[in-house]
Amino acid sequence: MPHRRMKITACFLLMLSLTSMAGAAPAESPSQAETLVRAMRSDELAVSAAKRAFARGAVDSYADASAGCLKKVDYKNFTARFSHVVDQVLTVSEIETALTFYQSSAGVKFVEGTFRRLRASLGEDSWLPKIAGTEDISPEERDAISAFASSDLGRKIAGKQMTESPAALQFGRDMVEEIGQKCSKPKR
Repeated sequence: MPHRRMKITACFLLMLSLTSMAGAAPAESPSQAETLVRAMRSDELAVSAAKRAFARGAVDSYADASAGCLKKVDYKNFTARFSHVVDQVLTVSEIETALTFYQSSAGVKFVEGTFRRLRASLGEDSWLPKIAGTEDISPEERDAISAFASSDLGRKIAGKQMTESPAALQFGRDMVEEIGQKCSKPKR
């Protein structure tokens, strides 16, 4: 009898584990647009700008933002939403080309250098992450950065086509509204 109870228990545990494995969906990998957003770190940049605006009282419809609450606002909550901006503005081919650049050593150094210069310009209270290290860009990387930044795609990403697109403007409004509701009070 004890042997049979062990078999039943073992079968039950096996069925339970198989059922739970079947119900657990594998983690969905990020889209190409999400991967590009992370490579460009544009989600971090956008959220940092919103935090800075709230901290300085520069958001028209909100006042008294809590610095402690602003610290808890995580750019990761906005990555997928920012990827919709990328999907609206860039073609699949442009996303692939941009990924090739931004995931290269030149692209990574370009983004890190941008963050370093912005933080130096805006100050320690910029809400931008501190990037460790110093800029050490080889002549080849400098050429790759220059070529991408001056290309039609580089200008499209850095220019008004991306930053002032209807999708980007809606993303910005939604992000400000969400942060405002979480960390501030509406002005009366």
